[in-house]
Amino acid sequence: LSLRRELFTVAHVSPIAMAGGTPAELAAKREENIARKEAAKKKEVEDIKAAKAARAAEREQERKAKAAEREKEEARIAEVEALARKREENIKKKEAERKAKADALVERKTKKKNAKYSKQDVMLLKEVYDQYDSDRSGSVNITEMQEALKGGTLAGSTEAMLRELDKDGDGSVTFTEVLKLLYPFATEQDFQVMLAWVAPPPPPPPPPKRELSPEQLEEIRAIFSLYDKDGSGGITVKELKDAMKDTFLDESEITDMFSKSDADENSLLDMQEFRALMVSTGLWDADY
Repeated sequence: LSLRRELFTVAHVSPIAMAGGTPAELAAKREENIARKEAAKKKEVEDIKAAKAARAAEREQERKAKAAEREKEEARIAEVEALARKREENIKKKEAERKAKADALVERKTKKKNAKYSKQDVMLLKEVYDQYDSDRSGSVNITEMQEALKGGTLAGSTEAMLRELDKDGDGSVTFTEVLKLLYPFATEQDFQVMLAWVAPPPPPPPPPKRELSPEQLEEIRAIFSLYDKDGSGGITVKELKDAMKDTFLDESEITDMFSKSDADENSLLDMQEFRALMVSTGLWDADY
């Protein structure tokens, strides 16, 4: 009887009891497993969010760095352009000063030499002579004088007048011959002074040239890289116009500058041609 009871008891043991715990314990384990899985998922989601945030922060940092670099380059370009304008103004100023000094020197020399004749009279005479010298050749021939006197009372006496003025018989009259006719007692030195009064001013001497320093060459290379937007190793006329659109030059001047600098006529400025272009602007010629 005792054996039958033990066998009956074993046969009717609850599966839950055989699993190793009470229903409450099993429920607690299930809750624990669920909570662990939810925590793992939550951590995974948070890790993904953190990774995305880190990538976004990295991209934002890169964007800010590029923006700062662009601002730096734009500021440097603006500085270069301002320096170019300043140099151009200084060159013009120096040329004007040199011309003023040259004019003053000529004026002093002519005043010292001039003792007998009026500068105003000679200059007025030159203005009248230039009206006949329509082609600005420096001499007046019969055709020009006849054209100038056409319809006037002196038209028929043109040839006689020329024969009187044309001392060397070459068929034309120079201003020197006119002076010699009107000032028969003037010396050769007097005529030189008169001609100096009416001579056009000499062109100003070119600004002094000097070799570019390594820093200036590096600056030109940096500008070249900045203008070469597509990194092709050559600058097109469009790239040059885009780069110089905010300068004091208009598009036609930029196009002309490009054409003159494109030595091989391949519609691209390589580094050597671009450097020659930069040097030709005179930006590095004058000392400051």
